[in-house]
Amino acid sequence: MKRKTGKYLLLLLFLLLLLTLLQNFIQQRSQASLLNADTCFTEAFREQALRPELYAQLDEKEYSDREFADLLTTTMLNGKFFPGRLSRNNEAYLRFKPEDYYDLRSCYLAVWKDLETFPIPVRADGEIEEEIFYGNTFGADRSYGGSRKHEGCDLFGAISQSGFYPVISMTSGSIEKIGWLPLGGYRIGIRSSHGGYFYYAHLESYEKNFQIGETVEAGQILGFMGNTGYGEEGTSGKFPVHLHLGIYVNPKGKEELSVNPYYVLRAMEKKVKKYTY
Repeated sequence: MKRKTGKYLLLLLFLLLLLTLLQNFIQQRSQASLLNADTCFTEAFREQALRPELYAQLDEKEYSDREFADLLTTTMLNGKFFPGRLSRNNEAYLRFKPEDYYDLRSCYLAVWKDLETFPIPVRADGEIEEEIFYGNTFGADRSYGGSRKHEGCDLFGAISQSGFYPVISMTSGSIEKIGWLPLGGYRIGIRSSHGGYFYYAHLESYEKNFQIGETVEAGQILGFMGNTGYGEEGTSGKFPVHLHLGIYVNPKGKEELSVNPYYVLRAMEKKVKKYTY
């Protein structure tokens, strides 16, 4: 009788273990369903809705690239792209969707890892909330050059004077593009070390005669806020003085995709530089 009872207990324990493993498998499959090959192209990802306080927690420690990227990516995924707390559980994604996970992780790394400063410094005696104004206009309708969507964030200064505010590089990197575009006026594009492309447009002028391939440092002056564009080279004054900031990533290493700079800017407000000008 005791032997039978022992067998039944072992069978019961085995079934409980099997049930636990099955539940864990189902939970992980459900969690991994948040991720697929097109996740980087969804509106939720492109919004980049990382709250400033969570970025501050990520930024307060010296994480390796891998640790930073894993923590950021799992936080965004587990928080359904608008997280309330940091999260480290990436087991489900690595188990069921490793390729999609690594691609998403590289995109988050490209946007956030190289950031060092806000793109417009404020005057030594000023405060950012009194000097610089911007809103979340990513995806808003635009009409010049045909119907299109706004692929960036516009920043305006309290002094609406072309050439007054310097524009500085948010990251270190190399100059990939420079010169006139009908849509962007005088613009400059910086490719950071982790692959993010940071685009600064409508400049009144450049700080110097930059060359493609030239290295720039975070905080280095690129040029000055203006209102150039919407016409042939030299056209200006067709809209208020402002900086258009665009941020682009390359999912799967091929497609160029714009993401919303708004939350990036909010996070970088704590790192605004002060200049005398």
